[in-house]
Amino acid sequence: MRYMIKSLSDKITAILIFLLLAELAVAMFLAIDCLVDYRFYSGEGESYATEEAMRTKTGAEFENIEYYTALKLAGEDYRDVYTQYNTVNSNLVFMVYDEDGNIILTNLRDNDRFDPERDSFYSRVKPLNLCDESGKVTRGSTHIYLKKGLPANDSFHLAMTLIKVAGIIRYPLLALLVIFLLAAIIDLGMIMSGIGRRSPDDTDDTPKRFIDRIPFDLMIIIMSAIVAFVVMLMVLTSVADIKKSNLVLWNAVILILTLVFSSVLLLFSITLATRIKYGHVYRNTLIFKIIAGIRKKAGKENGGYFKVPFTGKVLITISLISLMEILVTLYFLFDYRTHENELLSEFKFAYFAIFQIFVTFVLGSLFFMMAINLYHLRLSSKKLAHRNFDYTDDTTILFGDFREISNDFEFIKDDMIKAMEEKNKSALLRNELIANISHDIKTPLTSIINYSDIVSSGGCSDEELKNYLGVIGHQSQKLNDLLQSLIEVSKISTGQIEAQFESLDICLYLSQVIEEYSAQLEEKRLTPDISMPDESVIIRCDSSMLWRVFENLLNNVLKYAMKDTRVYFEIRKEEGRAVISIKNMSAQKIVLTPEELQQRFRRNDRSRSGGGNGLGLSIAKSFTEFQNGTFDIDVDGDLFKSVLTFELPEQ
Repeated sequence: MRYMIKSLSDKITAILIFLLLAELAVAMFLAIDCLVDYRFYSGEGESYATEEAMRTKTGAEFENIEYYTALKLAGEDYRDVYTQYNTVNSNLVFMVYDEDGNIILTNLRDNDRFDPERDSFYSRVKPLNLCDESGKVTRGSTHIYLKKGLPANDSFHLAMTLIKVAGIIRYPLLALLVIFLLAAIIDLGMIMSGIGRRSPDDTDDTPKRFIDRIPFDLMIIIMSAIVAFVVMLMVLTSVADIKKSNLVLWNAVILILTLVFSSVLLLFSITLATRIKYGHVYRNTLIFKIIAGIRKKAGKENGGYFKVPFTGKVLITISLISLMEILVTLYFLFDYRTHENELLSEFKFAYFAIFQIFVTFVLGSLFFMMAINLYHLRLSSKKLAHRNFDYTDDTTILFGDFREISNDFEFIKDDMIKAMEEKNKSALLRNELIANISHDIKTPLTSIINYSDIVSSGGCSDEELKNYLGVIGHQSQKLNDLLQSLIEVSKISTGQIEAQFESLDICLYLSQVIEEYSAQLEEKRLTPDISMPDESVIIRCDSSMLWRVFENLLNNVLKYAMKDTRVYFEIRKEEGRAVISIKNMSAQKIVLTPEELQQRFRRNDRSRSGGGNGLGLSIAKSFTEFQNGTFDIDVDGDLFKSVLTFELPEQ
């Protein structure tokens, strides 16, 4: 994937971003939960929130006003009330009445004009019962009013502003919650994709980190215990009624616990991704090790579930998970139906929800990794289909059968590259073959036709006639040899040649070949130098086919060896093989490589004037390999060496 996380700094950044996104998502959830409590998403709208907010804030003000009233009745200094509830800086107007209807205390001044029915939008009344030091009880009532429009910039004005803002952002908060959750999931997926990557040279299937080597089922138990502890703390904070008594503290506690939960989830996802890429999710479990030990003792180490093809594994896994889900659902349904009072509050929904979340997370992680692997294989197959062979497939993010498929793609790519190279090479050789055959056939055929015309004309002497007929015969034999070689090459290429294998003493056989060519070697002033072991060296071969091999090699020596030099024939035993080598000094500079010399119609004589057709070494190589031997050429300066190797049969 193009945007995959690779470097350490990128991984750390992605991890911090995930934790931040998780906290932001929870913060959005807490804000939405608060708005739900104040019925912002119901038909009551802002009216309920306003009523609740004003009731809560004025409830706190009653205590202050009652305190100042007690000071006034005791004759003590109560003038701070005018500072705190100045009618210019406060939207709250209060009036304290005694039981006779007389005003005991108010924050209104003599020049203030205030009509409760006209100038207020909210009012509350609370009975007043104050007892002084002498035991005298003052009864009456305290009236609190809030001015219309809340003109003063106080806490009531701020509360109304927040309520209006909450009404505006209640739906954007839902969108932000979804965005942060999706961003966190995507970021977690990128972290899982980029974590636990191995270099192509790393053949060790054991993860480097200690946490990745902990048995996976034990890791699940540890992570589940931590998550259960965090969930328990969340439940306790709700039971302790912290939310109602101190909303800010409750939100802070939830955010801290969420950070712990997100860290545990992140750690579990990272180790899960690493285990998947190293291919030992189920192998590094206590259960698997126990089962493997039992199966090993039973002699069935390579059977069972792990031998099933990938499709079968998927079907078995999904079937088991679905069966487990059905059984758990039926259990909780039965538990709810058979309860005495059949109250939904008695239903163990928390356990059921935790189980469903766990199953969903496991399946989601599995399908997410499968989607990444399928996307990777799709890119590889697309490049392969378009014959883009320059890419190097990175299999570190793949696991299981996906990695095997990627390896198969790699083999197919290598085979296609070799096939294209062979195709280009074959096309080049085919063109050279056509050109060389045309040349090698045309030259003797032209000579035969021309000298035949001269002979047919009758205008030549007996001596000339004898010479011309000799040329015609020589060129005819040359043409016949070429055609015979082409027939042999055709039989080799189509596999229409058969071999009659027999046991043969190669030392005796090569001596006979050298004796057969002794006169021709002497004519070319070439001296044989023979080195053979004293005992017999027996090989399995076809004698006539081996004769053809030596015939081509010696003809090559006669054509290209320097006169007045030695030709070295050697037979030796080497590591259960018989090695036959023929060495000679070339009369011309060798300009071709050993590989080029073994190609058909390739000769060291580039001018093609040496009398050969360039098929001898190719035929010798093919016949040798057809007899289960090997044929090699070695060139050292002007020294030319042919080496044949045959396996020695068992006694």
